Amino acid sequence: MSVAHASIGQLKDQISTRLDALRPELERIGRDIYANPEIAYEERQAVAWLTELLKKHGFEVEVGIANTPTAFTATRRNGNGPTIAFLAEYDALRGLGHGCGHNLIGTASTGAGIAVADLLERFPGRVLVVGTPAEEGGGGKIRLIRAGIFQEVDAAMMFHPDTRTQVLHWALAVTHMHFEFTGKAAHASGDPEKGINALDAFVLAYNGISMLRQHIKEGARLHGFLKEGGTAPNIVPERTSGEFLVRARDEAYMQELVQKVKNIFQAAALATGCSVKLSFDEAPYADLRNNGVLAKLFEENLRRLGVDPVEGIPWENAGSTDMGNVSHVVPALHPTIAIASAEVPGHSQAFLEASGAPRGYQAMIDAAKALAMTGADLLSDPELVEQARREFRRS
Repeated sequence: MSVAHASIGQLKDQISTRLDALRPELERIGRDIYANPEIAYEERQAVAWLTELLKKHGFEVEVGIANTPTAFTATRRNGNGPTIAFLAEYDALRGLGHGCGHNLIGTASTGAGIAVADLLERFPGRVLVVGTPAEEGGGGKIRLIRAGIFQEVDAAMMFHPDTRTQVLHWALAVTHMHFEFTGKAAHASGDPEKGINALDAFVLAYNGISMLRQHIKEGARLHGFLKEGGTAPNIVPERTSGEFLVRARDEAYMQELVQKVKNIFQAAALATGCSVKLSFDEAPYADLRNNGVLAKLFEENLRRLGVDPVEGIPWENAGSTDMGNVSHVVPALHPTIAIASAEVPGHSQAFLEASGAPRGYQAMIDAAKALAMTGADLLSDPELVEQARREFRRS
């Protein structure tokens, strides 16, 4: 074994020891975030807890970047070298709390950043922990991309809890649509002919989407819910509203489906005499691009910790993430680590419980170690950074 390899091995052992020492603080913050779930763009407590820890460990913190009060950057720099970014998510699901495990993501990325920053005395570069709100709808990372936060980043990394440990990750492009039908209220028995039924409009639209599902490409998804369906059974519903998601494996086909869904909603309005208002979130989430160089390094580091990933099946159980947008801007890594058995569905009560259980916090530490070790590989060997960038440019 060369001196360089022995040296990087020793550094990785030090990273592991460092994160074992940090574990009580990281776990305490993870439990606090878990117990106090905050939805998109309201994650003030989570930001305060994470940035307080980063300041304590010598990071220069800026909160409120990209005109977003719950987004932040935390920076440590020494000289000119690669910029390695660890992305922290901490938003909860509406109505379910941390049923996606973001309490583990924010803490793992923060821990990884702290551990890697210790190496800056030895290797020049910049370590960035980026607080990215509103992944569960709202697209916080898209705001940060537009604000130029990733312009000088060489690699962006995070992990996600799952029911499988898998290094390569596939995510669908998605558009978030809000709808509102407006009709006319009337007595549903006395003079129904004077009413225009906004619930009928939604039922027509929902059935239209159900019919469309038979004729869409594999992997595409159309799903949503009715938020407001009327006020009383003896009043013709004057207003209905809700949300739909349109997903596909690539952005071009997703946009094609979005147009078809818009046509369905407009046809339902025309058929019932209602008006319809459609609005969309800031920007669609893009599909996720895997960077093979970063993935290979992460897998080696995961195995070093005694954690063996399974080989991923492309597009199996795919969701969506605004990390997809980041992966179109810089080389990116978004692996998963299992915190629950395969039969547990994501975004469920059972997954919520797993996110606050001992196995979840062990996954948080394993992820932090493997991410930090991957950061150490990149800082200590800038040629690896160049390899990742070459692959990114080819894709």
